[in-house]
Amino acid sequence: MHDTNSWTTRIHKIAAFASEECRSRDAVHSAICTITGSPEQLVVNLACTAKSERDVSSLMQYVNDTLMPQMETALGVRFEVKNLQFAVAGKESLLAAPEHAPEAELPAHWLDQPFAAPKQTPTTGLGSEPASLGSESDGSHADLSMA
Repeated sequence: MHDTNSWTTRIHKIAAFASEECRSRDAVHSAICTITGSPEQLVVNLACTAKSERDVSSLMQYVNDTLMPQMETALGVRFEVKNLQFAVAGKESLLAAPEHAPEAELPAHWLDQPFAAPKQTPTTGLGSEPASLGSESDGSHADLSMA
């Protein structure tokens, strides 16, 4: 039992270290790190928010190339799962799913009007028939929830 407690203490200390290391960087607005699991199946969760978009790539590189290896060395175990999330302060949803919605394809005002159609979507009939679009959409949501 004592061994489990010392392991728990150790992963909490390393998680606190990682949070503090991220927060100490000038480009970081906020950061939180947690580590869970056993040495056989260790999971790290790190959410880091940069002060501006230009800082995100260097922050991701720092976490992947420096911080994660430091944590694994300190623990003596490699992480089985790494849940790393990066965002920009005030624009947290902007980077939530970059694979699905590349910035270049979205109108500049999309955060102000998140339901506005992207530029490449044909606009024929969109403005003149919002009620029918809404009812079609509602119908498909109902079908999905029943499935």
